[in-house]
Amino acid sequence: MMSEAATQSELSLVLAEVRAMRAEIQSMDKKLDIHIATTNEKFNTVEEKFNKVEEKLNAVRTELKTEIQSVRTELKTEIQSVRTELKTEIQSVRTELKTEIQSVRTELTTEIQTLDEKFSDLSDRQKVVDSRLWGFIVALVGAIVAYLVKLSFFDKV
Repeated sequence: MMSEAATQSELSLVLAEVRAMRAEIQSMDKKLDIHIATTNEKFNTVEEKFNKVEEKLNAVRTELKTEIQSVRTELKTEIQSVRTELKTEIQSVRTELKTEIQSVRTELTTEIQTLDEKFSDLSDRQKVVDSRLWGFIVALVGAIVAYLVKLSFFDKV
């Protein structure tokens, strides 16, 4: 501890020093208040900008959702339309194929009947040819037998 008594001049110096420190603290306090106000203003400005960006993002999201839903609806409609067209086309092709198959069946049936008739006709002709051939063979054998009999019994004639 200090054992000496402080003099008036020393106390005045200390008091002046304390006042100077107080003035400096008040100056710093004002600067700090200004800095806080500036920071708050900047923060509020940045926050407002973020809020505006967020609002714009939300608007874009909403717009995108609406557009996506619209595209989905259009796609569903188009897909349904294509399905309907394909079903119609498939049915048309099936009908054409059935008609063509029936036509081919009719032609094949006609051709088979014609071939059966031709085969039957050829079979009948073959029978006639066979009958003539057998008739010729029998006549030839008869002629040969007659000639041999003539040679055997009537060799001088």
